[in-house]
Amino acid sequence: MSEVKAAIWKVEAERLRKILKSPESKQLPKLAEYLAFETDESAKACIKVLKAAITDFQAAVAKR
Repeated sequence: MSEVKAAIWKVEAERLRKILKSPESKQLPKLAEYLAFETDESAKACIKVLKAAITDFQAAVAKR
């Protein structure tokens, strides 16, 4: 594997790790997997989406 490919792989692996190991991913694992594997958004952006989804879910449950 070339050094460039190895560096790209390492960056992507770290992105996946940050998303999938975040506390937010434990609450919404399917969404976390989708964001990690089906988008190219940064880990920071994906975690923000997860946090927003958790907040919306909690608000919806509280209204019941």
